[in-house]
Amino acid sequence: MKAHQTRSGRSARQEEASAVVRWIRPILIGAVVGAVCCLLMLLLFAAVMAAQDIPQMAVTPLAVIAAAFGAFVGGLVAAKVAGVRGLVYGAACGAVLFLLVMIAGFIELKDIRGIYALVKFAVMVGCGAVGGIIGVNFRKR
Repeated sequence: MKAHQTRSGRSARQEEASAVVRWIRPILIGAVVGAVCCLLMLLLFAAVMAAQDIPQMAVTPLAVIAAAFGAFVGGLVAAKVAGVRGLVYGAACGAVLFLLVMIAGFIELKDIRGIYALVKFAVMVGCGAVGGIIGVNFRKR
């Protein structure tokens, strides 16, 4: 039995696989770049906290700031790679980064606080979406 062919001569299954790759590739690239940026921000904050007398209460806000920055940059990169739908790609990248941060936090702390996780989710998805909007609309000069 022959596979259904599309106009381009490719099978429907190949077209479907290609569409999935077109969606996943920008999100994964953005998530990797965002995770690296988040890690670099966390390292910077750790160095500042080690050098200065910063209260322990500042740890959580600094972690959220680092996560937000990583989501913003990740969303920006994902949208630049995709070239379209910046809001969607950016928000998806922020959600993927949130999952990575939560998994890492759960592995380390064995605990996830509900309201803190909800706030972090909203911040990361929102920052990723804003980064995506900027990324898709940013033009090289």
